[in-house]
Amino acid sequence: MAFLIAGLCAGCMAKVPTYEEGLGPKELPKEWPTANGRPLRPVPMPSGEFLLALPKETTAQVLCQATPEERWKRLMGGDVAREVENGESCHAVGLDSWVRITLNRTGVADSIGLGTRKEVSIAGHPATVVVGSSPSLVEVKLADARVLRLETSWTRVPPRQDQSEGLLLGLTESVLDGAFAPGPKLPAADKRDVIERKAVEPGAGIVDAPLPEISWKLCTQLERAMGLPAGAAEPYSDGKCTTSSVRVENTAVRSELRGDPVAGRPASESSGELSVLLTDNGSGQGLKFSWSGGTKAVLRELAEKVVRPLLGS
Repeated sequence: MAFLIAGLCAGCMAKVPTYEEGLGPKELPKEWPTANGRPLRPVPMPSGEFLLALPKETTAQVLCQATPEERWKRLMGGDVAREVENGESCHAVGLDSWVRITLNRTGVADSIGLGTRKEVSIAGHPATVVVGSSPSLVEVKLADARVLRLETSWTRVPPRQDQSEGLLLGLTESVLDGAFAPGPKLPAADKRDVIERKAVEPGAGIVDAPLPEISWKLCTQLERAMGLPAGAAEPYSDGKCTTSSVRVENTAVRSELRGDPVAGRPASESSGELSVLLTDNGSGQGLKFSWSGGTKAVLRELAEKVVRPLLGS
C-alpha cells in the first residue's frame, strides 16, 4: 500500500505546464517560408520619404530588414523567422508570437470595438497604439497620407503580463530608424501625377529603385533611344514615362513570359504591349511597353536600347 501511495503522490507532484511555458515546445515553424511567402533577399535601404514609393515586394523586404536580426531576437524573445508574405507585407514568427508589418493607404486603429488605444509619438511621428485586442497593433502616420501598421498576437498561451505594447513600440521605432530616417522628400506631382523632369543616369539600374527614380531613368533612356530633346518625355510618380507615341511603365510580371527575349531578359508580346522581366529574384519586377504608330520590330529595337542600361551590373 505504501508503494501505491508513493506512486500516486509522485503523480500528483508531476509538473503541470504553466501559462509562461505555453502548450508545446518553443520552436519555429518547420515549413518556411510559408505557402504564400518568399525568403528575404538583399535590398538597398531607402532614405527620407522614398520608402513610400518602392515597388510593393521591395517595400515588404525593406520592412523586414530595416530592423537588424539581433534586435528582432531581443524584441521577440528568441529566434525569429521572417518572410515576405503575399508579395506585399513582412511576416515574422517568433517562439511565442507573430508580427506583420505593412504600408497602407488607410488606417484601422480608429475602428470601434478594438482594444485599449492611446496616442503616442514614435521617432517623431504621431502614432496610435491599440492593445488588448487580437491582434494588438500600432499605426504611424507618415508622409503622403500613408500609414505604417504593425500587428502582433500570440501563437502560444500569452504570459500573465501582455508584452505586446513593448514589442510594437520597439519594433516600430527600429523600422522607422532603419527605413525612414531623415532624407529626401518625394517629388511633388501635378493633377495628372506628372513630376519634375530630371535627367538621371542608369547607375545601378531600376530594380528595387523608388518609383520616381524609375520614371526619371526611363525618361532619360527613352529620350536618348528616340533621339528626343531633354525634357520631351514625361515622368510620373508611379514609375511611368510617356512620349507622344510610347509609354513605358514599371509593372509586376506574374506570368511566365514565353516570347523572344529583350536585352537577354524574358519577354512577351500581347495586345499591342511588350512585357519584360528584369530580375530573377522572385519579385516579378518588370517593364511594360505600349506604343502607337510603330511596328513590333521598331518597338523591340527601342525596348532593347531602353532596357539594357537599366539592368544594372
